[in-house]
Amino acid sequence: MSDKVEVIIVQFNAIVGDINGNTNRILDIIVNNRSLNCIKLFVFPELALCGYSPEDLLFRQDFAMSVQNALEKIKNNIESSEYLILGAPCYTEDSTIIYNSAYIFNNKKILNIYKKQVLPNYGVFDEKRYFEVGDENYVVNIGSNKIGVMICEDLWNFNSIKDKKLEDIDYLISINASPYEINKSCERIELFKKMVSKNKFNLIYLNTVGGQDEIVFDGNSFLLNYDGSVTNICQSFSEEVFCFSIGNKKFCINNNENKYNNIYKKNEYEDLYEALKIGTYDYISKSNLNGVLLGLSGGIDSALTLAIASDIFDKQSIEAVLLPSVYTSDLSTQLAVEQCELLDIKYSSISIEDVNNSINDSLKSRFDGFEKDVTEENIQARARGLLLMSISNKTGNILLTTGNKSELAVGYSTLYGDMSGSFAPLKDIYKTDVFGLAKYRNKLSEVIPQGVIDRMPTAELSPNQYDIDTLPQYDVLDVILKSFIEEKKSLEEICSMGYEKNLVANIINMVIKNEYKRRQYAPGIKVSSKSFGRDRRFPIVSRFKY
Repeated sequence: MSDKVEVIIVQFNAIVGDINGNTNRILDIIVNNRSLNCIKLFVFPELALCGYSPEDLLFRQDFAMSVQNALEKIKNNIESSEYLILGAPCYTEDSTIIYNSAYIFNNKKILNIYKKQVLPNYGVFDEKRYFEVGDENYVVNIGSNKIGVMICEDLWNFNSIKDKKLEDIDYLISINASPYEINKSCERIELFKKMVSKNKFNLIYLNTVGGQDEIVFDGNSFLLNYDGSVTNICQSFSEEVFCFSIGNKKFCINNNENKYNNIYKKNEYEDLYEALKIGTYDYISKSNLNGVLLGLSGGIDSALTLAIASDIFDKQSIEAVLLPSVYTSDLSTQLAVEQCELLDIKYSSISIEDVNNSINDSLKSRFDGFEKDVTEENIQARARGLLLMSISNKTGNILLTTGNKSELAVGYSTLYGDMSGSFAPLKDIYKTDVFGLAKYRNKLSEVIPQGVIDRMPTAELSPNQYDIDTLPQYDVLDVILKSFIEEKKSLEEICSMGYEKNLVANIINMVIKNEYKRRQYAPGIKVSSKSFGRDRRFPIVSRFKY
């Protein structure tokens, strides 16, 4: 028997819970790439059938039944010359036990079901809540090729689950739902280069792609030769059907289709910007929502958010709303209008003065004897939030929240004010990186007026107000925040980096006491190892001394 097999790996953007839709798309891809002239192996990512992760949907009987029906439909559509490796939940007969599995189909049969052996339970992962642990490796023989099968975390723990079955394989296929983090795609490849070189097999690494809630999957699937060299890297943040052949322990790229995605030579902000785009787009489109709006202030955060929206949605589906107050400078209005005209985005302007005055008049007697303070500033922010949310309710357009991670970390935002909204594209982006992303995007084509990038950040809630009045420069603030949040450094360790103790202590205290605000913030795209939410789970009430 010939050992040559044509392989089709599919970077698939599944929609969680849309089992029928995902099934039909899977079968369409198989039919459109079907051939009677050779053996074909189709490979889809981890939990591609139902999307990653369906969370507590897995516990529903109707969900389990839909999965079973879909698997039966797929099984009956796989021909004798075809093999399919598909990620899907595997239920026991009474549906009380669930495995994260890779189904292997051939000739209208299920040849085997590989069950994931290492269940991640850190960061955004919660697999031990849903799945039982598998305990057996699996090798499928296709032609004369011995092919091992694994799922995501199993590969990262290859040495601990390796057994005799895997000692003499030609290829290892790993199906994955590995979330994007900054620089993670390079780290994956470098780690697995060493693994294949040591174990002398060829690796087919297939990752899912797309956004799901706050998580983004980057694709970047790749082929590694047994000597550790890279044969191919699929596209980042894009669905892709990639065809190649295997045989004689080698890869053969068909028809010169190698479009090697050189992840090592990208601008540092290129993948990050693409992650924000696909995460925002998929959150809205997969929710069957149409149209977005945002409050455009003339500042860098809302300007970058508008740029992202303009890159992924029709211009007719975007609305910018200017909400000037007595403290809004002419420059802010000018820059906001300039960006809308630059992008050909429709905009409107609604003064918040009447709303602000009405609220203050209503509270005048109640506030008698109190000095003016941040309360009056917050009323302005809440007036804007009220108007924007009202427009969102009336039009059905989703309100994008424009705050960044630096502000969210220290509580430099107003509950029910500028924190209002349904989705926050910049939630995990520090202010210094907001500037970096804006400059990167403008190098491609100008979408943000240079004056927005050059001006000093200001909330414009009081006369001559600038962020540096209450916060250190962002290049200092962000280093301290990253050290405390991402790197989990102590006060003393951060001070040893050359920062003044009172400054560091004040910033740490701001992070701690504003946990309650972050719990009420809109969902947003995770790009770091310690995004607020699932990655970093801290109590609201705590007396632990950092």
